Amino acid sequence: MLQNRNIALVIVFSLISCGIYGMYWLYVTSEALENEGHAGGLSPALLLVLALFVSPVGYCLFGMYSDQNLNNIKMQRCLPSEDNKVLYIVLGVLIPIVLIALVQNEINKITPEF
Repeated sequence: MLQNRNIALVIVFSLISCGIYGMYWLYVTSEALENEGHAGGLSPALLLVLALFVSPVGYCLFGMYSDQNLNNIKMQRCLPSEDNKVLYIVLGVLIPIVLIALVQNEINKITPEF
């Protein structure tokens, strides 16, 4: 299930833990996006392994598949979708922490706050 998270805390926890929380966030978020978006593609565990060992490739693939899944979820909920795939791929290679912030921002837009 997609969770509405505070973007600043996600970034701070990722920085404090030297990226460990970022890896946890990547796995949990990619699993939730796959469960709700049904776009297919790589498993969350494979994305995590790629992000651990070949960081730019893992985050690049995460950006690509998260955009697909987010657009599928938006279409299911009758929300306007955007194509951010190229932006997510570039950020996955260059600045993964900004990719995390942007994807979490999109998730926060489509999930209700509790």
